[in-house]
Amino acid sequence: MLRYKDEAGTWKRSPAAYAKNRKVKPHSVMVGGEILEIPEKRAGMYSIRHTVGRKTVYTPAGTKAALADAKCEQLVATKSLVAKAEDNPEVTVTVVEGRKSLRETAAEYVSFEHDKGAEDAAYRAGLVCEEFMALMAEPDRYGKPLVAKRRTYVDEVTKKDIFAYHKALRDRGLADRTVSNNHSRLVWWLRAAGMDPKLFPPKPPYEEKLPDMYTRVHIGGMMDAADSFEHLLVGVALKVGLRDKELRHIEYSDFSWEDRTLTVRSKPRWKFKVKGGKQRIIPIPLDLLEELQKWREGSTGGTLVFAKEPGEPNSRLLHAIKVLARTAGLNCGLCPGCTGENKECTDYTLHRFRRTYLTTLLRQGIDIRTVQAYAGHATLRSTMRYLSPETGEDAQAKINAVKW
Repeated sequence: MLRYKDEAGTWKRSPAAYAKNRKVKPHSVMVGGEILEIPEKRAGMYSIRHTVGRKTVYTPAGTKAALADAKCEQLVATKSLVAKAEDNPEVTVTVVEGRKSLRETAAEYVSFEHDKGAEDAAYRAGLVCEEFMALMAEPDRYGKPLVAKRRTYVDEVTKKDIFAYHKALRDRGLADRTVSNNHSRLVWWLRAAGMDPKLFPPKPPYEEKLPDMYTRVHIGGMMDAADSFEHLLVGVALKVGLRDKELRHIEYSDFSWEDRTLTVRSKPRWKFKVKGGKQRIIPIPLDLLEELQKWREGSTGGTLVFAKEPGEPNSRLLHAIKVLARTAGLNCGLCPGCTGENKECTDYTLHRFRRTYLTTLLRQGIDIRTVQAYAGHATLRSTMRYLSPETGEDAQAKINAVKW
């Protein structure tokens, strides 16, 4: 149940609405068989309606949908065990107050990331938590149980369970770096939930790869096949080096046409926050600025440069790049994306433009602290990852010019 204020300001309580994934839909209730979304400022506290004996009781469940969902699941599980015990005199159930469940602590972990404004981190944390909890209850691909019994509480998790999670990820074909990153998120969650740090296995190692860049062939091929929207998208991604979400949230007002710069800043109305909480200014090449001005003159998408109708941030920019690469005949033809139904090559990503931008600046002799500022990196160490060895025609020409 969700307690909320209606448009007249009267407090009401209605059943919480559920999304397709069977989780509580935030700030939404069921009224007359329809889902009614409640503005966050009018949404109050969730409660769980249940019975104790013959009495209806409302147990407070906080203001977060995920936490309310977890508390409800835990209450249902407890009542189910008690009911079984009542039907079977040989079974004794002891409910330990304060015992932390996986479901509830996972919801707290994800909610913590949301409260920080780290939406990407919250999304990835949620995936890891759901994967781990599912694996603790399901058999592996050979039909064998991953654990001796289902894990419900944090104090039931063992080191072997975490190793089983590593194995399950590798069996799915995930890269070593992904396994290592997921391990870090899992440990962060379980440590915060009170698990003994001595039970954590070492972080899985992975091979540190060099930053991959787009070559002149990649860029030239995409530009030749691009329409005006795709041409501008490739140009901005390549010559400004924005992160994915920064790219989809840039507005014309972020540009200083006289100073030829772009200011990267948060956009509260779309709940977008700049990573690290710091604005930064990036110089824009003259040719790109001229292309942006022409695009603005003919644009009907509102304030956003790469808007989707009606003036909302475009979450399909990566799809546009993959389609462009396929149209230009640049797919590798070997990866799972190329051999899949949509023929969208996994080699083409928005972040690869950012890597190309930063590596190119460093190779052109721009000092590393300036590149750090343009990138929005908190430390020089992050920027130094882009100091990869030069390759291709330029590297070959320099090697050929060496006097042996």
